[in-house]
Order: sequence, then structure tokens, then C-alpha cells
Amino acid sequence: MESERQNERERAAERIAPPELAAVLALAEAAGEALGSVDWTAESVDAVAEALGRVETIARKVEAAAACGAADLAARHAKKGRSPGGVAAMLAERLGLARGAIHGRIEAGGRRGTPAGRAAAAGEISAEHERIIARAVKGLPGTLGGEATLRFAADLTEYARTVAPAALRAEAARRVAALCPAKGAEREAHQERQRSARLGAVRPDGTSTLTMVLTARSRALVERALCDHGGPGGTVACEPGSDDRSPEQRAHDALTHVWALASGVDPAAARGVAAIVVRVTPEQLDDPAALVRTDAGTQLSVRQAVSMAGANPWFVSLLREGREELHRIDVDARPDRRIATALQRLVLYAAHGGCTFPGCDVPARRSQYHHVVPWSRGGPTTVGNGALGCPPHHGMVGDGPAGWTTVPDPGAPGQCRWIPPGTNRLTDA
Repeated sequence: MESERQNERERAAERIAPPELAAVLALAEAAGEALGSVDWTAESVDAVAEALGRVETIARKVEAAAACGAADLAARHAKKGRSPGGVAAMLAERLGLARGAIHGRIEAGGRRGTPAGRAAAAGEISAEHERIIARAVKGLPGTLGGEATLRFAADLTEYARTVAPAALRAEAARRVAALCPAKGAEREAHQERQRSARLGAVRPDGTSTLTMVLTARSRALVERALCDHGGPGGTVACEPGSDDRSPEQRAHDALTHVWALASGVDPAAARGVAAIVVRVTPEQLDDPAALVRTDAGTQLSVRQAVSMAGANPWFVSLLREGREELHRIDVDARPDRRIATALQRLVLYAAHGGCTFPGCDVPARRSQYHHVVPWSRGGPTTVGNGALGCPPHHGMVGDGPAGWTTVPDPGAPGQCRWIPPGTNRLTDA
């Protein structure tokens, strides 16, 4: 009887939140309701943008706190012999979430003492950033040592503060590969083992499904097709703005278009300047397992990049001070034309890799040629006066009070500086 009363007291204690927690939750609920009633249309664009940044930080802190709570609850149940799976199932049913999501929270809460865990708790990085870093740390060899592992995690966390999860994932893979050279060949072998394509049976409505697991090489080829033919108006004749296909339908039509070309084009015919651009340094060429990126941002090994070239001609540009080699191939034959040539854009792909705006990770394939010295002010269309800019950042450049400007960077030949509005570029840049 006494043991039953004790168990009942424990269950009651678990149901009743401590006063401190209750007060915090009441404050958070009131703040959430107040935030939901804000009239965003009454605020300026800058105020809304700043507010969204603060809201994102708050949301990250709340998510990290929930992860800590889930980990603490799982630890208490573990003392009573209950498995993490049972706790996840209980919370998933109570919160209306998937078990996998609850498992992720429990694991994240258990990593609260790591550099990434502390950054997530402070709202400096998202939960997805933290998971990517945790997976990267897990992939390190056990022989690396605790201090080196901690330094790796801290450095990657610092990098995560300024980039999107996709860029962090690629950088984490690159750093792990650099620390574990043997994993490069394993990575490629794993991709080859996992690759698959399954064409499903014809359904009653005449459609079929195609399920694929792509290697890095295959993904690069698919991304190329989607970039070239998967945008609005791609593969179909229509007036600008009248393409009502969904993104998925445009992707389907783009791949079908490319497959049709592959079936009917003369293999000996010219294919243009380049299909896929991969930046590879001489040092990387000596290491087949080194990871490089295509102009669309896909990460693959040097070995895979070389295999993609096959018997196709190579375009090699040597970027040195003065750009002597670039001018020898006369890439700037028509500086009086406003639109850059395919050859000029290709050289900038090799030189810049992507958008040159500080902190932007948009790849070259989705960037535009930008005149560093504006065309309207006599700036020529040359490689030396060119820089890559993604559409949003390219559109920020202008003569108005809110317009950014660009100037050549004297400390980095071939690069440019982006000057924010209201900056005296002669004294402040």
C-alpha cells in the first residue's frame, strides 16, 4: 500500500509543473498571442525584416529548450527501465508528431553541452544546423582524439553561423573528407552501391513512377538539365509569365526534353562551350578523392569529375595576376557588347565559383554576369570588369539611395567589393 501511494505521489509530481516553469510558459504563451495579433502591414519593410530575424532567433531558442525537455524526460523514464523508443512513442502520440521527430529532439537535447548545442540554445544556429554538425562529428575516426574533435565541432559551428544548412552540409563533408582521406574512396563506393533506378508499372491512368537514387555525378547532370530547361517557359512556347506548370511538372518536362535530345542528337555534333563546369585546382587533380563542386553547387570527387569529361574537350583557364593567360585566348573580343558571351561567363565560373556578394552561397549556374563598373558609365563587358551575382543581389545594385555599388578590389585582382548604401566608397570601403 505504501509503495502504491509513493508511486502516485511521483506521478502527481510529474503532472504538476514547477512554479518557475509554469510562469515561464505563461509568459511565452502570452508573448505568442501578442505576436500573432501584430499588424505587420503597419510596419516598414526594414522593421518587418528585422523583426523576422528576431522571431527566428526566439523560435530557435524555444526549439532547443523543447529538445532539452524531451531529453530530460527520456532520461527520467530510462531510470525506470523504459526504452527511448517507448518515450518517443508516448510523446509522439501526445504532441501529434512523428516518432522520428521526437527521437531527433531527444538526441539533440543530449548534445546541449557541445559547441553546436550551445549555439542552438542561444538561437545562433538552427536545429538543422546542429544535426548536420552532429552527423559530421559522428563520422570522424575514433583515432582523431577528443581535443581535435572538439576543435572540429567548434570550427564548424562558427562556420554554421553565417551559412544556410545546404552550404554547411557540403562544407562538413569536405572537412570530414580532408581529415579522413580514406573515406573519399569509401564515399564513392557507397554511392555506386546505393545507385538505383526503378521504373514502376503503368498505372490505370497511363502514368508511371520513376524512383532513383542518384550518385553525385548523376545529380550534377540532372541539375544541369533542370537549370537549363526547368524554369518557367522552359521546353514550352508561351508568353512570359503565362507558364502555369508546377515546379514538379517543369522538372518532368525538362528531363524528358533532355532524354529526347540524347536519343536523337548526332554524337559528333558540337555541344556548346561547356555542359557542366567544375572548378579543380592543380593540387586537387593530384588527389582523386578530393571533393570539388560543379557550377550548380553539387559536390563530387575529382575522380567523378574527370570521368564526366570522358572524351569531351577540356577548357582550362589559369588565373594569375594580370590575367595574361585569359587575354591570350581573347575572351574579351567584344567589350562593346552589353551581354557577356558564354566564354566570358565560363571564365567567371572558374574564377569566382558563384555569387560574389559577401556570405552568399548561390552557385555560378544560378548567377548572372554583373558589370563591376556599370555599363551605363562606360564599363566594358570584359572578364576583368565582370563579377558573378545571383539575381537578388544583382538587383540590389543601382544609383538610388537604397542601391548598392561595386568597385574593383585592389587587393584581390579579378574580384570586386560590394559597397552598401550610404557608404563613402573612397573613405569607408
